[in-house]
Amino acid sequence: MTKVKANIGVVGLGRMGQRHALNILHQVPRAKLFAVCTPAPHEIEWAKANLVPDGVHVFQSFEEMIGTPGLDAVVIASPTELHIAQTLAAMQLEIHVLCEKPITRDISQLRDLMETAKQHPQTKVMVGFVRRFDENYMDAIQKIKSGAIGEPLIVRSQGAEKLDKSGFFIEYARQSGGIFVDTVVHDIDLTLSILGEEVRPKALWATGIIAHHHEMKDFKDVDNSVGVVEFWGGRIAHYYHSRTTSHGYDNCTDIIGMNGKISINSVPHSNRVQVSNASGIMQDCTPSWIDRYREAFVTELNQFTDAILDNTELPMRLSAAYTGLKIATAFQESLETGRKIEFDENGDRIVSNGK
Repeated sequence: MTKVKANIGVVGLGRMGQRHALNILHQVPRAKLFAVCTPAPHEIEWAKANLVPDGVHVFQSFEEMIGTPGLDAVVIASPTELHIAQTLAAMQLEIHVLCEKPITRDISQLRDLMETAKQHPQTKVMVGFVRRFDENYMDAIQKIKSGAIGEPLIVRSQGAEKLDKSGFFIEYARQSGGIFVDTVVHDIDLTLSILGEEVRPKALWATGIIAHHHEMKDFKDVDNSVGVVEFWGGRIAHYYHSRTTSHGYDNCTDIIGMNGKISINSVPHSNRVQVSNASGIMQDCTPSWIDRYREAFVTELNQFTDAILDNTELPMRLSAAYTGLKIATAFQESLETGRKIEFDENGDRIVSNGK
């Protein structure tokens, strides 16, 4: 008998975990929020107030939760350093996994995970790159596939986040793995979904500056960065990311093809309201990335659930996450060293002079 609903547990109840839990509870018809787990007392109190009245089980221990009979899948939104171990533990119990990015910052760990996944072919594992599930990007990609602009040649993507002066960002960035691994990796993944997950990097180079958060010098990161990657086959991607914008979250992408161009979110407005007066024409900007991708998080969960219940292919493969992390970590290295990094036609690093 076909299962009607997937029993899903959420691991971690910070900002992302709470969003996933509420989305599953209220906006994923084919899923049941079966359980959540967190060791944090304030998060447990939040769960008791917001989830327990709907029959959700609350655990302090991840191990206890995944050992509970009836659990089909987990959404992992715990601290990054726990992602890989929790993913592997769930896989061993044949529990499907949707893990927030990055699943790991270590490319060798991800390679090993991909090998382990081959031993569990019925267990689905997906990394949460939410931009793939935004209706605007999905429409743009479909138009590209239908030939609207001919062969895509250049991807130019920007992610600019509003300046945070509270101190939260610095503490977050200190353990994030760097601007390319933490944020630009989303643009890299988007490029793979546009150009095809089989594309391989040929060469890349990165640079950046510290415009405001001067503490970032202590951990070799920047608050404004530019990276350029050339792919085998004659395609190029250009990425700009900022953590110091004044107007809001400004995330836009251009795809330039042989016969035209597609632009997504060129004007990052929060709604369709314009104010025209003596000062000019004004429109509010999207405040944050959470606001920009609010619906995409729901679509991501629905597609993950559909793949579980219908036993269909996931909308993204682990191999894409591997390629994306390979490029992101190489960008981070280039940022720190100032060197151009090259790859062979298989996408493997070309090592010279023992470096």
